[in-house]
Amino acid sequence: MRAAELNRQWKVGTKHALYIHDGHWYHLLKEFPGALFDDNGYILFSTEDEYKACPHLAIYEKTNQVSIKQPGISVIPGYVRVISEKSPDVDIHSDSLSKEGEKRLRLHLFSERKPQNVKAKKQSASSLNCEICGFSFLHCYGQVAETFCEVHHLIPLKSLKEATEINLDDLAILCSNCHRVVHLRYPPFELKEVRDMLENLKLQTRENAC
Repeated sequence: MRAAELNRQWKVGTKHALYIHDGHWYHLLKEFPGALFDDNGYILFSTEDEYKACPHLAIYEKTNQVSIKQPGISVIPGYVRVISEKSPDVDIHSDSLSKEGEKRLRLHLFSERKPQNVKAKKQSASSLNCEICGFSFLHCYGQVAETFCEVHHLIPLKSLKEATEINLDDLAILCSNCHRVVHLRYPPFELKEVRDMLENLKLQTRENAC
């Protein structure tokens, strides 16, 4: 198996090793120390308590699966990179990259999202401007984007143990950029944290201009 091969090749010395190429979905580790491997490195868990307490993992014991948000285990503190992200077989002088679009079947559990909740939030909002930066798709792109925005769940669906009633106050109107930044970590940044990032950047820009 690939996991056992990498465990031996990289001299990790773990009792249980699991591998998937993109570092995104795994079965549960059963013995410790245990390690999760991807194509570029691994993350080692010394004990079961350390493994189950890791905030970057969503553990589904009923289905014997673990998920990690993209880009995978490489975002977990303590990840050991063994191989550079740059593929050695890529010709940097060529415009041709690796092939994409291959069809693969993936079966996994996910937290169901209700489009009607998003619709209700948009209809009830006084403005579809981003609640963090104020960006307006309508003002920037015109009528073609007048009803467009993204709706963010302030309480991560992944954190819910069962189906839970969602209120309008549990949702926020965001632009695509701010929504992506909010989800750069887990748990997600709070809206105020991202607002503070923008304000601090504006302040530094003004100070540098003086």
